[in-house]
Amino acid sequence: MKTHHPQPRALTLAASFAAMILAFGLSGAPAQAASTETAAKQAAVYVGLGDSFAAGTGGGASAPPCFQSAAAYPTLLAGTNLGCFGATTIDVAGVATANAALLAGASDISLTVGGNDVGTGAVTAACVPDPLGAACAAAVEATRTALAQLPAKIAVLVAYLRTLAPSADIVVTGYPRLFTITSTTPPQQQVLAATFNSMADALNAAIAGGTRAAGARFVDVTQRFIDHGIGSDRPWINFDGNLLNPDNFHPNAAGYNNGYRTAVNAALKK
Repeated sequence: MKTHHPQPRALTLAASFAAMILAFGLSGAPAQAASTETAAKQAAVYVGLGDSFAAGTGGGASAPPCFQSAAAYPTLLAGTNLGCFGATTIDVAGVATANAALLAGASDISLTVGGNDVGTGAVTAACVPDPLGAACAAAVEATRTALAQLPAKIAVLVAYLRTLAPSADIVVTGYPRLFTITSTTPPQQQVLAATFNSMADALNAAIAGGTRAAGARFVDVTQRFIDHGIGSDRPWINFDGNLLNPDNFHPNAAGYNNGYRTAVNAALKK
C-alpha cells in the first residue's frame, strides 16, 4: 500500500492531540468489545475506526453501547471493527490509544468520524419534527459554527494515528447524502432533505480538507449513494420516523456493502 506522509503542521498538531488525550484521561472514549490484550493477539492487517457509520449501525442486529453490526464495512473487508456509536474525534483517539498494540501492526486503517463533533444528532432531533422551526435553524447554525473547527480535528487525529501506526495506509471516508428528492417528495420532506443533504456536503468538505492536510486520502461516498437515499425506490438509508431508533439515518446492509465497502476497498488498493 502507498503510504502518505503528514505535513509538518499535522505532526505538531499530533503532539497537541496526544497531550489533550492525556488531559482527558481517555474518559470520553466509548467502550469497545476488544481490549488491548485481546487485540494484540489478533493478526492485525486492516483496522476500522470511527463512529456509528464505521460500526455498521443500521446494518442489522446490534447492541449498545457501540451498535456494531456484521454489515459494518470494516467487517465486510475482513478487518477489525473498532467503530462505536456516538464517537467523536477525541473518542476515536482514545480507542486507538487503548488498542495501540493492534494499530502498531496495521497495514491499513480506515476512519469515519466527524458527524458527532459538529452536532448532527442535535440537528436530527430539532429538524425532523419541524424542519421550518426556530429550533431547527438554531441547530443548523450551531453545526455550521462547529464545522469550522473540524478540519483541524481530523488532521490532528490522522497525524496521531500515524504515531501509533507508522506503516499504515490511512483513508478517511465521508458521509452520504441521506435523502433522494423526487417529484413526489412531500414539500415538508423536501425542506428536511435539503437541510440534511446540504449538511452532508459541508461535513464532507470539512473532513476532506482535514484529511488532505494530514496527507491521507479522502474517500467520497456521495455518488455511490445517489438515488439510494431516503425517499428513493431502493433506499440504502434507514428511516422509520422513530427518533429513538439508533438505526435511523444510517445505511442499511445494502448501503454498507454497495456504498462503503466498495469505496473503501477501492481506496485501500491504490
